[in-house]
Amino acid sequence: MFYAGSKIANTMFGNYNVVFNDVLMDSCTIGNHTYIQKRTTLFNADIGKFCSIASGVSIGPGVHKMDGVSTHPVFYLKNTPLAKIYCDKDSFMPSKRTTIGHDVWIGEKAVILDGVTIGTGAIIAAGSVVTKDVAPYAVVGGVPAKKIKFRFEEREIDLLLKSEWWDYAEDWFDKNAYLMLDIEKFKLYLKELNNKN
Repeated sequence: MFYAGSKIANTMFGNYNVVFNDVLMDSCTIGNHTYIQKRTTLFNADIGKFCSIASGVSIGPGVHKMDGVSTHPVFYLKNTPLAKIYCDKDSFMPSKRTTIGHDVWIGEKAVILDGVTIGTGAIIAAGSVVTKDVAPYAVVGGVPAKKIKFRFEEREIDLLLKSEWWDYAEDWFDKNAYLMLDIEKFKLYLKELNNKN
């Protein structure tokens, strides 16, 4: 489902996605059930399934060359859309691919810098600036973002990652959605499943 005012280019979507008003997106892949709230910008990113992206988020905003006399792109990017260029070739890569795992919640107005990897199950607090990779199921916040805590104990994180529940069939969720509300019930389900195999 796509709301008015969004501009999307070179992007592949999964199933059951929702993109709200005034989203700007280019060169991304978006997994099943992921939604993106209004006024968010996403560039050059792979985003997993079941992600919740709040409004005003910026993912992969681009970087400038910092080791030259000037940081201005007219000196190092031939194809930058500016009025006059002073170079005949690109001598810097202004964007790196950003990777967001599955079931990641990114709070309002967070910024995820280019090339960062956010692990599955992570939570990014509102207003955070993420400059480094984030471990699976970590909760991070601040400028720059730092780990606050993990959502679960290590053995539970390993169990969830190994389960790859985000790849379960749609009919499984239709029948078992209640398990997603209680980690103890989900762990019991996985234990029973392993006993059957």
